[in-house]
Amino acid sequence: MRLLRACLILSALILPVAAQAAILPITLCDAVWLDAARSREVPVRIRMPAGRGKVPLIVFSHGLGGSLEAGTMWAHAWATQGFAVINLQHAGSDSALFGKPDFKSALNSTQLAARARDVQFALNEVGRKPFEGRCELRRIDPTRIGMAGHSFGAQTTLAVVGQSFPTPFEPPLADPRIRAAVGFSPSPPLTGSPEAAFANIRIPFLSVTGTQDAIPNVIAVTALQRQSPYRLMPPGDKFLLVMEGGTHAMFAGQSFSAGSSDREPTPHIRDTVIAITTAFWRAVFNDDKPALRWLQSPEGARAGLPPQDKFESK
Repeated sequence: MRLLRACLILSALILPVAAQAAILPITLCDAVWLDAARSREVPVRIRMPAGRGKVPLIVFSHGLGGSLEAGTMWAHAWATQGFAVINLQHAGSDSALFGKPDFKSALNSTQLAARARDVQFALNEVGRKPFEGRCELRRIDPTRIGMAGHSFGAQTTLAVVGQSFPTPFEPPLADPRIRAAVGFSPSPPLTGSPEAAFANIRIPFLSVTGTQDAIPNVIAVTALQRQSPYRLMPPGDKFLLVMEGGTHAMFAGQSFSAGSSDREPTPHIRDTVIAITTAFWRAVFNDDKPALRWLQSPEGARAGLPPQDKFESK
């Protein structure tokens, strides 16, 4: 019920009527796909919206120590608005790390490359499989593919949409099938020049972060530095949402264990993130011009936010 209410704020934040859609039932399918070439299992959770027509696809990548539960709030909301969503779980940087003394050491370029290969493999499987359980994958439109991720998943997202690296990966991590992306708690590159890293990201990109979005015990990135990918990307359909009081865990978009409610997004943060990310996907993939104007104009998304929050575009 809480997620259903969250979807309804698409109108509460004065999203244009043309950018709204009925809340659709969804089909959820869990599976483990085997990448035989890498002898690697990739758990997936698929959400397919009701209907028979073609739909865009959004792939979601969790943060360090995450699982298929990461991004549940965002994935459910997007699916009810007509987008197929596939959550990935990345072996080597997932929840199996918890309790291990080398937890932070998994935040490295080897794991980043493995995650990017998981994304590429999953897109290959989507193109190959007509069904996964009750989920009809052949409904996915291969010309409308988006990528999203939180924390290390945001780094994964940046890697697959064109981030440059001091030592290029072979084969490259970028996947031209991805046409737009959302990064939750993005950060500067692990190595090399931030200016060079993001200079070639030319697809539409939305960065989502908060004024308290830092985890110094894991990585030395300040909340302000999480705005740098947006600042350093070339202009053209680039957006930045900064939520007052938003912590790192809040942008994971999931429910945590009892006693950890302070890690979940506040209703305002949850609802605003859902409204703005959904408008972004609709503008990019559904050619929804009112949604794009709402995102770009001072009278649009900015007007619906309290003064402490910040929303920019370029």
